Amino acid sequence: MLFSTRVATIFIAVAFIGWAIMHFMIGDFIAGRAPAWPQDVPGKIIWAYASGLVLIVAGVLIIGDPTRTIKSDATIVRVGVTCTGLMILGWAGARNLFVVLSTLDYGGVLTNLGKSITIGSGALLVAYAVSKEPPKYIYTLACVCTGIFFTASGIQHFLFIDFVKTLVPRWIPGDVFWSYVAGVGLIAAGVALITGILRKQAALVASWMVFAWFVILHVPRGFGETASYNEWIAIFEALAVASLLTKVRRGCLCATP
Repeated sequence: MLFSTRVATIFIAVAFIGWAIMHFMIGDFIAGRAPAWPQDVPGKIIWAYASGLVLIVAGVLIIGDPTRTIKSDATIVRVGVTCTGLMILGWAGARNLFVVLSTLDYGGVLTNLGKSITIGSGALLVAYAVSKEPPKYIYTLACVCTGIFFTASGIQHFLFIDFVKTLVPRWIPGDVFWSYVAGVGLIAAGVALITGILRKQAALVASWMVFAWFVILHVPRGFGETASYNEWIAIFEALAVASLLTKVRRGCLCATP
């Protein structure tokens, strides 16, 4: 196992808080890669700040985790984090789905859709992290959404190899080879997560794969000459997805180590 489910939960909370800070810095909703705010519609800053506060509250609730001893507080955490997941699914996921269907863009827009449904459903998963017997449909939803994202991303590795290979660090030889290997790995993990066949094993391997990208790809790009808000969004995305897969690997949502 990559790390305990409690550590995974805290990492997801860190991602929430990281995105929230960026909401204030950028002045827009960025969790789940939501489409840009509609032009000529007022309220962009208010929505960015309000949604940022929601993310911060959710992150603090997750890290504090008072629900181990107080049942009423468990409800507070569950409701707060569930609202966060629904917010991401609604504002980012639904809108990205509309853009994909209206443009048939199977590039960056499809990637954004995959990230939004993965992060949104993952938040719903975390909302029940303190439950010993969480609803099965929440677990399945997170697995299927993540599986769809991985499968689509894996196929994109083959369709857009000229771009994908540029993401491989220069010090690693065989950029095309590793891009294809990653594509195969994503497709295999995605199919396993969707079908349930070897789901836990696939989640374990995929969590290591994504966490490796977090270490050797996203963090260096976030601090290197490619540093940008976009790279920092990706840093928190990789950390959140790797952590989410760790919880899937356990086959349960309880936050205990």
